[in-house]
Amino acid sequence: MSGLKLNTVFAKLAAIAVFSMALGVALPAAAQHKANENDMEVPTNNMEIVQQGKAKYAQRCSFCHGGDGHGGKGPCLSCGVFKYTGNSNSEIYVTIAVGVPRSLGGTMGAFGTTMSQEEILSVISFLRWEEKRRIAAGEVPDPKLNKGNELPVFPTTN
Repeated sequence: MSGLKLNTVFAKLAAIAVFSMALGVALPAAAQHKANENDMEVPTNNMEIVQQGKAKYAQRCSFCHGGDGHGGKGPCLSCGVFKYTGNSNSEIYVTIAVGVPRSLGGTMGAFGTTMSQEEILSVISFLRWEEKRRIAAGEVPDPKLNKGNELPVFPTTN
């Protein structure tokens, strides 16, 4: 797939993800995670959704990304920085749905046809919950505190 065509797919999927979240159940802003004011929110305080996401993550993602997203063959997903996308929930959604092709430096397949929208969103909720837990425990630095232009360096495994 050409770069232009792939960018169009990413843009369309991001728009769909943001629109669909706008139609979802609204929870108090403090109860959810948003990377920025334009990002879609994920319910990190709803432990039922977080646990569903953890189970789906274990089933579909842990083989490459390690237990609880701590890293493995694939990059860490609970460290607050995402190698192939920006750090927004919308971009993470697109990455899961479309994958990361070799032409962009990745080898992750698309899950958008084998996971429902709700399953993808629950995985993102779990990853954000685990990220928050790890930051609070001092396991990984808070990426929001990095004032420089360089991305923080995170461990690739627990």
